[in-house]
Amino acid sequence: MTQDHAGYWRDMKSKAINGEFKIEADVGQAIAQVVSQYITDLERQKGYAQGLERLAGWGSLPSAQAIRQKLELKAVAGSDDPDDSASKRLDQHISIARDQRDTFLAAIGKLQTVDQQNAGDLGTNGQGI
Repeated sequence: MTQDHAGYWRDMKSKAINGEFKIEADVGQAIAQVVSQYITDLERQKGYAQGLERLAGWGSLPSAQAIRQKLELKAVAGSDDPDDSASKRLDQHISIARDQRDTFLAAIGKLQTVDQQNAGDLGTNGQGI
């Protein structure tokens, strides 16, 4: 289902960039702001999920250790499937939300400005890497 949403929003973003999808500037800006806040909230939730990578206080019973390990894996690493973790799912939703935000900004002609800001932010943040 997430994959269907990702494809849909990539398609809509492409249509907005090509001028096939347009929206009133004030409406598009308002939607983009709401989606930006949603992205911030999802990123915060991802941080919480990553904080569950190492759980403590479960005791020494084998069953308690098994439950602890299962929850740690579900939060960050996934169990049998490395993409099946809360952290990875949140990454997928963040990606879709970014496409949504960019779609509405492109529909009002502001995507290029946002792309330039993101590139500048990446350059600033990437200097310490």
